[in-house]
Amino acid sequence: MEWSPLIADGHGPVYLRIVQALERAVWSGALRPGQRLPAQRALATELKVDLTTITRAFTEARKRGLIDARGPLGSFVAPPQVELTQLVDLSMNLPPSPGGGQVADVLRRGLSSVLTRSDADNLMTYHVGGGSRADHRAAQHWLKPILGKVDADTLVVTEGAQAALSALLLALTDAGDTILCEPLVYPGLLHAARVLERRLHVVECDAHGMRPDALARIAKERDARVVYLNPTAQNPTAHTMPQARREALAEVIRAQHLLLIEDDPYWLLLEDAPAPLALLAPQQACYISTLSKCLSPGLHTGFVRLPDGMDRQPVLDALRAVNLMAPPLMNALVTQLILDGSAQAMLKLVQDEAAERRYLARSALSPRFLQHCAGVHAWCRLPAHWTDASLTHAARLQGLGIAPSSAFTPDGVAINDAVRISLGAAANRQELHRALRQLDQLMHVAAAESPGWTV
Repeated sequence: MEWSPLIADGHGPVYLRIVQALERAVWSGALRPGQRLPAQRALATELKVDLTTITRAFTEARKRGLIDARGPLGSFVAPPQVELTQLVDLSMNLPPSPGGGQVADVLRRGLSSVLTRSDADNLMTYHVGGGSRADHRAAQHWLKPILGKVDADTLVVTEGAQAALSALLLALTDAGDTILCEPLVYPGLLHAARVLERRLHVVECDAHGMRPDALARIAKERDARVVYLNPTAQNPTAHTMPQARREALAEVIRAQHLLLIEDDPYWLLLEDAPAPLALLAPQQACYISTLSKCLSPGLHTGFVRLPDGMDRQPVLDALRAVNLMAPPLMNALVTQLILDGSAQAMLKLVQDEAAERRYLARSALSPRFLQHCAGVHAWCRLPAHWTDASLTHAARLQGLGIAPSSAFTPDGVAINDAVRISLGAAANRQELHRALRQLDQLMHVAAAESPGWTV
């Protein structure tokens, strides 16, 4: 096996790159169960690294169940582990856990610091919504890599992105108002619009996303003033809107004095994400960021950066109607983790794990189907013999959960030729790889040929 190219494609310390190379070789079939690995000293010489690095890599590989050590006989590729789970969930979009107990350690240290430095009674009482000064300082730290320096007076801290989105819809629109969006959108918008009696109207798109000319025309025709966009690793399509299209849309938004809700939960998971529209139209953009999609759903905190000069009070009033307050203990924990650097360290672990899972998706899913893969999900177009509903049903019969494209469409839009595949919920990479290979095989067969069972 050619080790050097695989290691060059990895990330992190050299010993972890060696482990990643082992994983990728096992997934691709270049290394098979029972195959003997090179002696550690010989591999160290081949890779021009010290023996300690190889020993550390092999130790980590054993912990991950990749190799078996057999004393004087050497190390061998381990047989696959038997999984007894009933369903592999590829339908729920959430960040992958770094594993190894690292999350538990971060939470334990963070909670200990919060309880040591805070008044416990204060954490158990009612707080004013929108976040404290410390929460705003944490929000500024979190948003700095995305938006640069952010004025604390423009920030609102919420219990997650969904609460933020609902509050913005209440504050910026009235019942019956039209919200402009793309033909495939985050399901949370569909639900919020339906419950709050707002109307979604689709603006035509092309390969780059929402068309600026169509936005300008439909905004006038519909007398609409609010636009919703999820431009980076879009949910569900995983498409990232290029910089030029963002600039063109920002120009229309500025010229027609529209308000933009920019839902951007995956920006930190991309290595080369374009600048948010909030930087291109700062007077018109309400920017939403959340920890739920790039750290953990359990850290359910969202940050909203409002347009320069916008009065925060209507948003705070709407937020109070949606959710009286975010739990003070959770806010305090999130603030602690951000300000002491633990959240950023955890983010790096999630970024690395997500990158490896995207590698698995690109290697396991046929280019014939895979259209986009970014953040924590992939978007697959289906061959003519499948609809999204029929494939979702067939996949569930084989123990796989996937999300049909029809779950992401506003009323009146019919798109049933694609599925979203989420990469974060699978317990580990081995389970994910097996599920992706199984799904790829299923997509290749005709619907009539797919196996089913009656019980």
